[in-house]
Amino acid sequence: MFYQILCLKDKLKLKYIFFILIICSSGRVQASDYYISLQSADFTLVTDVFFSQRLDFNSLPENKTVNLTYWGSSPKAEIKYNGKSLFISGHDNEIEQVHLEFNQKVKTITFNIQLNPVRYNKEYIQEHIGKVSVETPEVYELNNIILALFDKFYHANYKMYSKGEYYSDVLKWFSPFKDHEIFKKLVNVDYYSFVENGPAYVFNGDKIEKSSVYKSFRAVDVIKDNITLLEDFAKKSNFKKFYQQHHEYYLKLSNVFQLGAQPKNIWQWLESHFPARYQSYKVFFSPLGPGKNSSRMYANNGFNESIMFIVAPNRYENERESFSIQSIKFTRSFFTEIDHTYVNPTSDKYIDDINAALVDLKPWYNGGGYNKPYLIFNEYMTWSLVSLYAMENYSPQEYLFIKKYTEDFMINKKGFSQFKAFNNELIRLYNNKSAKEKIADLYPSIINWIKNNSKST
Repeated sequence: MFYQILCLKDKLKLKYIFFILIICSSGRVQASDYYISLQSADFTLVTDVFFSQRLDFNSLPENKTVNLTYWGSSPKAEIKYNGKSLFISGHDNEIEQVHLEFNQKVKTITFNIQLNPVRYNKEYIQEHIGKVSVETPEVYELNNIILALFDKFYHANYKMYSKGEYYSDVLKWFSPFKDHEIFKKLVNVDYYSFVENGPAYVFNGDKIEKSSVYKSFRAVDVIKDNITLLEDFAKKSNFKKFYQQHHEYYLKLSNVFQLGAQPKNIWQWLESHFPARYQSYKVFFSPLGPGKNSSRMYANNGFNESIMFIVAPNRYENERESFSIQSIKFTRSFFTEIDHTYVNPTSDKYIDDINAALVDLKPWYNGGGYNKPYLIFNEYMTWSLVSLYAMENYSPQEYLFIKKYTEDFMINKKGFSQFKAFNNELIRLYNNKSAKEKIADLYPSIINWIKNNSKST
C-alpha cells in the first residue's frame, strides 16, 4: 500500500483542503473518507452490484444524493474512475460523502445507506417462526391517513385508495384537522420514505418511538425528522381512538387475505422450487394503500424473514365478482411481491447471461420504471410464476382467468410487450421438465429463449 494526498479546492472559501486516501496496489481504494481527483469528466457509478450508470462530472449537480436501501444484503456502491474503484459500504455510517474534483471544481455525492435494519430476539423468533403475519401497524396507518387527506398530489401520483366506507370514515374523522402543520411540512414528500418506514415505529402512549425489532425499511427516513408533528397530529385528531374503533376491520382484512391468498401454500410451493429459505413471512397493508408494492429479505440472529408491502384485499372488492375471483386478484398482488425474494437471489447467479440476452430492452419493455436487464427479467419471471402456481393450485377455469388477467395486465398496463410469449414458453418448459427439476433449474433455458428471440424481435 501507499498513500496519496489529494488537494481539493473549496469553491466557496477558495482554500485548499488536504485529505489522505489509502489506495491498494490493485487500484482499489479503501478509505474512511472519500475524496477523488478525476483525470477526465467521465466516471461510472455502480449500486447494489448490478446497476451501473455512466456519469459526467460536468452535468452532475453540485450535490447529488444516492439512497441505498437494504433489500436482502448490506447495500454497496462503487465508483469507477481513472482505472480505479472506490467502494462505499457504510462502515457503520448511515451517511457517506464522496467529493469529486475536476478542473478545479468540487462536487459531492451523498450516499444515504440503510444499515442493520432489524433485530430479532429470541422472543420474536419464537412468536413468528413458521407464521405468516398480516398487519396494519398504528404509525404506518397514521401515515397512510395523512397522505390520503392530501387532495391532489398523492391521489394523482400514488393513487391512494379513495373508495369505500373506510375512506369515508377517514375523511369524516380527520378532515377537520387538514390545516395542521404536518400537511405543510410533507408537501411532495416521498411516499416510500414516509409510509414504508411506518412499521419501524410504535406508539408508547402519545409518543412515537423506534420499534425494538425494525430500525427502518428505507434508506431515507422522513418520519424521524417529523415525529413531533406526527405526535401532535395524532393527539389532536384522536387518531388512536379512530384506530381502535377500526381494529376489527383491520383484523377482518387480515383474515380475508389469509383465507383467500393461502400464503402458507404459496410459501411451501416457492420453497419447493427455489433454494431461498425463510422462517417467517411479514405482510403490511393499509385499506388506503396504493398499488406501490415492495419486498425485502431481512436476516438476523439466525432468523430469515421475507417482508412485503402490498395492497389490502378491499381494493379488489367488486359486487359483480365472486369472492373466488377477488381472491385470485389480491393473491396475484401478493404472489408477485413475495416471489421476488426467491427469484431475485437466483437471478443474481445469472446476471451476466441476463445482460447478454437483453442487450436491447425496447422489444421487451416500453414502460418507464425498469431500465436494466436484471429488473426487466425479474419482472417477467415473477409474474410468469403466477401462471405456474395457478396451473397446479386452481381449477382449470380459474387458471385460464388468472393467466389471461396477468398477461393483459403485464402487456397493457405495465408495458412488458413480450410477456404472453414469455409466459407460454416458461409454461412449456415447466410442463416438460423432469420430476427432479425445479423452476430454478429452468433459468438457463428461459434466458437462452430470450436471447434467441431478441434476435428476431
